[in-house]
Amino acid sequence: LGQERIAKTAENFGYGQELKIPLTVSKSYFPSNLTQSQLAQAAIGQYDVKTTPLQVAMTSAAIANGGVQMKPNLIRSVKTSNLSTLQEFSPEKLRTSTSPEIANQVKQWMVNAVDNGIARNAGVSGVKVAGKTGTAETTAGLNNSWFTGFAPADDPQIAIAVVYEDIDVATGAQLATSTSKQLFEAVLNK
Repeated sequence: LGQERIAKTAENFGYGQELKIPLTVSKSYFPSNLTQSQLAQAAIGQYDVKTTPLQVAMTSAAIANGGVQMKPNLIRSVKTSNLSTLQEFSPEKLRTSTSPEIANQVKQWMVNAVDNGIARNAGVSGVKVAGKTGTAETTAGLNNSWFTGFAPADDPQIAIAVVYEDIDVATGAQLATSTSKQLFEAVLNK
């Protein structure tokens, strides 16, 4: 695909852009001026790619939302001391990250990863879950183990990202998917 197209896709999902929730959060980063081998590594999230759990959750949420990425916000409302509402916040579109067709294809791949792949421990009985595991190599032979996903896949109510830092691959994948399952169950009351 080449560096330009891969970097543009990362940018479409918010990499390299300022974000406030309303606090300023760390920018995710996709490197530039890469050799072919560095680009191959960066394309799968390795090399010098830097991301936050918020960015990864927003990416999954955009896939769940047909390619539309919503603006995250930590505040639902502002109230006075007598609990009358001063201000309420409504969902707000941030950007269109990808087409509905691409989002649907990625969603199907994510569902397959939970139904038939390494992410199966994130599955919830009676609920179609979409998800993806990931491993980021760190120092001393340890890894950051990731899971991101959303549920129900056909009517998304929750999108998450879970990361365990500096852990061996097998343990990390087990912890990240099991924790994700518990979060899905808690939100969906399963």
